[in-house]
Amino acid sequence: MTIKKPIKTGGAPEAPASAAAPVGGATIADRFKLDMADPNVGKPAAGTGAVVTLIAGLIALAVAGILTFIIYQHWEFLRGA
Repeated sequence: MTIKKPIKTGGAPEAPASAAAPVGGATIADRFKLDMADPNVGKPAAGTGAVVTLIAGLIALAVAGILTFIIYQHWEFLRGA
């Protein structure tokens, strides 16, 4: 981000600050306004994160299912003994 600095040109004199300021509320001077950089620069495609999340979710679901099956089989084993 960069700070915009006013450029003084040899034109008409500037208006008084009291005439340019709106009534009520706080205002930010032009010299303190920030240039917003493009937020999409350097980001991977939107689908990449979704695919990774989907794969991780499916793996977690499979692990949970396998552990549930193992615990159920162990419970059946203990109940029969």
